[in-house]
Amino acid sequence: MILSIRELVAYLRVDRRRTLIALLGIAMGATSLVLMDTISGAMKKKMERELGRLGSLLVMVVPGEVRAIGQRRIQFSRYTTLSKEDVDRIRTMIPFVAAASGIKRKSLSVRNRLNESNLAVTGVEPSYFKLLDYKVASGGLFLQRDMRAKAKKVVLGAKTATSFFASPRAAIGKTLILGETPFRVVGVLEKRGSFSNEDFDETLFVPLTTEMSVLENVDFLDGAVIQVRSRGVLKAAINDIEELLTRRHGKRDFTLNTYQEVEGTASKTMRLFSVLSRIVAFVAFCVGTLGILAVMALSIYERLLEIAVKRVAGARKRDIFLQFLAESMFLSLAGSFLGVVFSVVVGLLVQILAQWPFFIPVKTIAVSVILSALTGMGAGIYPAVKALEFEPRYILRLFEEL
Repeated sequence: MILSIRELVAYLRVDRRRTLIALLGIAMGATSLVLMDTISGAMKKKMERELGRLGSLLVMVVPGEVRAIGQRRIQFSRYTTLSKEDVDRIRTMIPFVAAASGIKRKSLSVRNRLNESNLAVTGVEPSYFKLLDYKVASGGLFLQRDMRAKAKKVVLGAKTATSFFASPRAAIGKTLILGETPFRVVGVLEKRGSFSNEDFDETLFVPLTTEMSVLENVDFLDGAVIQVRSRGVLKAAINDIEELLTRRHGKRDFTLNTYQEVEGTASKTMRLFSVLSRIVAFVAFCVGTLGILAVMALSIYERLLEIAVKRVAGARKRDIFLQFLAESMFLSLAGSFLGVVFSVVVGLLVQILAQWPFFIPVKTIAVSVILSALTGMGAGIYPAVKALEFEPRYILRLFEEL
């Protein structure tokens, strides 16, 4: 087997352009499969990381009508009917719900001696940080007793902390003026990045009751995030939430969004490219099959003397058949190897530049190798059978005459 591969390599070196064409189709097919799965897999891991480990169990309640337009979700109407009491009822009355937090946002002037900027201040309950999988880099979080006391405490995102203070640790215990009210910084969160046009690091969180009574003096929420107990009860939980809110409000004046809907909207383009990449891969593998078939068929006529000598020396027809089949598979696997290496290198470079989590699609690589082996086998059957049609004595007599 090794000897026949060496013979093939020596033969292919004679016309490297022909060899490159034979390898290119298979390499393009492998690249189309592996590269797109490398990029889309890294993006999916990024989305999962940004939405938190509980992302698939979260339901978002928005007071108004929200529709998906292209890759964005746009709120067409707003209501002031969602209250903190609604969230409390959802949390206590629906058995499928594990935790929940109301959300209220207001854009305010935020300042200290070093900086002044207009930022969105978000009022949340202590459970919000666990629901969205926020982790503390310095200090701590506000607690339930701070909610009851309407404490003037603030937790900063990583980017906000560096904007107003020398370092995250330097921010702890310092004062920020939100609007006209001084707040004490009690914690700084770890870096999270961004998702769906929302920067998780440029944030300021205060107790929900403080935001509603001290900063705004309102009794309604901008939304709520709810965690269900398991994926199996997600639909039942959504139905119960819809029924409870509709009964309390007298009408359906809200929209429920799940993680799957948000993730699906954000990744429609990636799914489209994934389908297109598989179509390109199919076409490329077909072209690669024809390329290998042509090269191997041509090699038969250029290696007639080699075939005849081997037959005279005792090689059986099965040996010749297996030789050409193995050579065809070797060509195909070599093209696949080049495509996989190129895809992984480019994919890793994209992940490094985009600061995405590292991801290598091992299953897709295995599928690509298997497809390449099957392609090589399919392309090698005809040349292998053709090689058996020539009788050694006729070949040798032909070369003697020449």
